[in-house]
Amino acid sequence: MSKAMAQFMETSAQDRNIFEDLTTLRIFVRTVEIGNFSEVARRMDATPAMVSKRVAALEAKAGQRLFNRNTRRLVVTEAGQKLYEYAMRALLELDRAAEEMSSIQDKASGHLCLTAPAMLGLAVIAPRLAQFMRENPLLSLDVNFSMEKLDLYKARIDVAVRIADVIDPGLVAIKLAPYRRAFCASPEYLRQHGVPQVPEDLMDHNCLITRGSALNTRWPVKRGAEIGHVHVKGSLATDNGQAGLIVCRAGLGIMMGPRWMLEEDLRSGTLVEVLSDYLPDNRAIYAVLLQRSGTSAKLQAAVEFLKSCFAGMR
Repeated sequence: MSKAMAQFMETSAQDRNIFEDLTTLRIFVRTVEIGNFSEVARRMDATPAMVSKRVAALEAKAGQRLFNRNTRRLVVTEAGQKLYEYAMRALLELDRAAEEMSSIQDKASGHLCLTAPAMLGLAVIAPRLAQFMRENPLLSLDVNFSMEKLDLYKARIDVAVRIADVIDPGLVAIKLAPYRRAFCASPEYLRQHGVPQVPEDLMDHNCLITRGSALNTRWPVKRGAEIGHVHVKGSLATDNGQAGLIVCRAGLGIMMGPRWMLEEDLRSGTLVEVLSDYLPDNRAIYAVLLQRSGTSAKLQAAVEFLKSCFAGMR
């Protein structure tokens, strides 16, 4: 290594700021290539004084001359030539990175954290996950199917699927589907215990109770335009709707469940709907976000994916 270059590298090690001003580095590279302040200024839409000042500042940081000046042309020094070679390669890599980022800015990329209620997520979302991953190869997924209602801020959730009538303030909610429910029992159970005619009759029946974050012993019922509740009790409490469904099919009680889960049994006659005039319709399924989906390609992709998952739910 030459003495001049050794001095340049030593100086640079003491002052790394020489490489922080990309505009100055671009001016320096063009000056080496063109050899004239005025022409560099014209091509970069600047003034000759500004170009000269930037080069002088770079030389001051480098601690030595980068150009020898004469009346006709700027001639790059040995140290300047070395800096030019490093700077040119660095700027080329940055330009390539900018082109690559531009090409993927409309594609979903990065880490996506999604949460949904366990039973709903497994039945409706999980079967479509593989296709979503194939269509978005730049995404990495963290999917949480849980009975627990996670805090989007603390758990760093990007998108949550929520079943609710009201969404917490400060969150953005996008409706995915209505959440229709049904009261039902097996034909055998109804033959043995009778068909309830009004919600209060449920108090005299064995009700199969599901448990979310709390025990659901107050079943909602619709009376005209208002939503009320009736207190129920029974011989089973479970945190899994499928377990309740199996027991209901066996003729051991009345259950309240989501229609998407009960539809096939109701259609086949395995279960019979009761109290259909009192069905609550105040809830819906939402995609809930901390920020608007338009701000990120990955959030847009996640919302569109969830819309496709729930498109057939009526």
